[in-house]
Amino acid sequence: MKKIIAALFLVSATSAFAGLKDCSQFEAALPTYTAKAGDQELCHKNYAVIHSCAAKAPVAVFEHLTPAVINGGFKRKDDFRPDPLVTPNCSATLADYATVGSTHDRGHMAPAGNNTISAEIMSESFFLSNMVPQVANNNRGIWKQAETYERQWALTPNTDFYIISGGIFDKGHPVTGKGLGIPTRLYKIVYEKKSKKVTAYLMPNAALPVADLPKYQTTVPAIEQATGIKFNLPLAK
Repeated sequence: MKKIIAALFLVSATSAFAGLKDCSQFEAALPTYTAKAGDQELCHKNYAVIHSCAAKAPVAVFEHLTPAVINGGFKRKDDFRPDPLVTPNCSATLADYATVGSTHDRGHMAPAGNNTISAEIMSESFFLSNMVPQVANNNRGIWKQAETYERQWALTPNTDFYIISGGIFDKGHPVTGKGLGIPTRLYKIVYEKKSKKVTAYLMPNAALPVADLPKYQTTVPAIEQATGIKFNLPLAK
């Protein structure tokens, strides 16, 4: 588990996820992007992160979703805490989230339900580097539905799913009193490597009807434009 190279980058530096060899198991392809000052790439046992220092939150979380990781016996344990790999001045804290706790959840990008294979992996899913301040109705409703679908798809025989999720911090996005960015939008890419097919969602960080999930389906290029990250996924023609 290593701290990243991106922490050393200048604002104009270009990063390739390939630098995190310990995270190669989460890569359907090698994303590229322009890192900003203090941004970090983080490698954990069951997911990897591109973490924004300015927002104190992830802009991309990468998972390789398999039946094993979702069918483990380890139950959710709310062990929310700062990620020890994040530079302290770039890290969210529980106090940051307390300022918006009445309206926003600590919203997992790699959900606890995708991290059931061991106690350590479950615990690591509660690092704040895997969280964004997510409108409670969104996190517990439409977003939860998208997570349920991705786990159902991962159980399909002869498939190989990779997931990318994150917050989008558009210009002028809200910031808590303690400097934690609140994303204006959220996205999720569900990519099946063998068929090269994808289901992608881009939605406002807002209270939304669960039944409206299909309305927020979009394309990978649309998410790349919104995030500034080129995911380089080989898509089906």
